[in-house]
Amino acid sequence: MPTPPPPSPEELLRLISRLSAAAERLRQQEIIAPLLPGGRIRTRIEGLVYEFKVRASFAGWGRFRPRDEQEAELLGEALPWQRGAYLELLPALRMILLWPVSGPRASQAQLWLALPFNPSDARQRFGLPDEPLPVLLCDPFNGAEPFERIVARVDGQTLWFDGPDPRADPTHAVWMREAVATPGEGHERFPAGLSASERRALLLWDLHRLEEEALRQELRTSSLGHDQALDTEQRTRGHFVSTAGRSVPEQVAQAQSRRAQLAWLQQERLRLQLSERLRHALAKAGAVLHSYTLLPASSGSTSEIIVEWSEEGRPYRYRSVIDPELTIVSSGICLSGRDRDFDLTSIVSVMRDSPWSEEELEE
Repeated sequence: MPTPPPPSPEELLRLISRLSAAAERLRQQEIIAPLLPGGRIRTRIEGLVYEFKVRASFAGWGRFRPRDEQEAELLGEALPWQRGAYLELLPALRMILLWPVSGPRASQAQLWLALPFNPSDARQRFGLPDEPLPVLLCDPFNGAEPFERIVARVDGQTLWFDGPDPRADPTHAVWMREAVATPGEGHERFPAGLSASERRALLLWDLHRLEEEALRQELRTSSLGHDQALDTEQRTRGHFVSTAGRSVPEQVAQAQSRRAQLAWLQQERLRLQLSERLRHALAKAGAVLHSYTLLPASSGSTSEIIVEWSEEGRPYRYRSVIDPELTIVSSGICLSGRDRDFDLTSIVSVMRDSPWSEEELEE
């Protein structure tokens, strides 16, 4: 087979000119894409797949512009219609949200576990197993709550949160959240139409709660036993416990495990304290806490909290966004920019007297 002749200088110049023009058009492109902590964005431009590194501390749906063929800058958060247009290009899978995954990076990625609503559909169309699967960028402002029926978009082996499933009966998720929040209070019978997947989600929630409780008890026992052994050793020998007979990797692993256990216990303690603070603040105004969702900042700490509550004995529910000091960030109604003048207790009376109260809506 004859060897093709080498390109002429004119052809090389034309190729270089086309590549330069493509690079210039690339820098003018605006890219809509999801970004995870420490991740990259990918896009296809003129038939070529590009992968860009973003140096900004951002996680979510963003608008980006390439600086060159390797890096892109963040322009801002993507608008809802831009996010929707991106997700509509991907196939849909209906799922049931279970619970958010703990940990700083998982919180920043808004990572939840979810169960396929139709296991055979998930297996046949996408090869996904019938087990809890990770779903990314689950936005509580867009309806991400425990037991909520959602639409996830399948991107290879990655699942992106789209929004609540419009075909779902919303009373099912409400009943399930009530059932796990107040076990044994008249929830023995399932409501009509509750699917097998939703019943399995309840079972998985109970198993998850039991595992957390067992782990919490184990860590408390381990912590107490370690402290007692250390105290006894110090009293009998008059100095710290000897590390003789243990290798350096074992000592490091034990120290890391110890720090992880203490961090987990601290996190659980703060979670329980927050739950009690929310219940107490609402109870002072005659209201009841139903659920809450923590919204993490880029540092991993809690920036805002979405609280779902109702007046005691009333079925109508409200959602308020508060900061960690329980000051209202967004009440859900128009307060002429004075939301921060109220806290979680005082907002109850505001909602009760507002035109959007349950009594006004019924009239």
